Amino acid sequence: MRCPRPGFATVTLSLAVSLGGCSGNPTEPTDALAFTFDFRRGPQGFTAGFADYPPAHAQIHELTSDYRALPAPLEPHSALFISGVNRSDDLFMFFKGPIAGLRPGARYAVTVGGEIATSTPAGCVGVGGAPGESVWIKAGATAVEPLAVLEGAYLRMNVDIGNQSRGGAHAVVLGNVANSRSCEQPRQWERKSFQSRTTPEPISASPAGRAWLLFDVDSGFEARTEIYFTEASVTFTPL
Repeated sequence: MRCPRPGFATVTLSLAVSLGGCSGNPTEPTDALAFTFDFRRGPQGFTAGFADYPPAHAQIHELTSDYRALPAPLEPHSALFISGVNRSDDLFMFFKGPIAGLRPGARYAVTVGGEIATSTPAGCVGVGGAPGESVWIKAGATAVEPLAVLEGAYLRMNVDIGNQSRGGAHAVVLGNVANSRSCEQPRQWERKSFQSRTTPEPISASPAGRAWLLFDVDSGFEARTEIYFTEASVTFTPL
């Protein structure tokens, strides 16, 4: 059973059918809460950010994010778009959005998944790394709001997202941005789905029953990366 939440996408309760309905809060401590965000419906409260670069030189990184129409042949739908030129050899680009309806203070195991649109083919050679296989998609959930904070001359994340191909306590690697086409073929935008994975560390919901969903691009390719996030999902399982 799927139940709409104002301001969010879809919430599915694991016991909804047997309990005769669903709501924004678990009805039993063993209920899992699953949130699915389909960005064809709009940005749904998600905002973008960037880290692992010196803000004094932000202009040369050409950082861009917005909500825009998908390119051919994926039109007429829209999605969350993010782009940057990785001149720092470690550019981190992300979207974050609030989650409500968790049990206040409860600990949860977190499983995340998603879908992107990418025009980057597989098997290409690039500066510093491959444009497809050296650009990783990560996702996770945090109890505190994910923020890029200044550390010395660089902006760094205030949560543990790992580094490039390695995940962290609050973010797991879902895969890379290479699509099904080879480097010898003309570039074409495709959707790419990622199997859901569980983050290394559980989280505790805030006293208000809230958390944050984070999904991102961690680049080792020292040039431009452009990605659309079309869907995101997260499941909170009480511990």
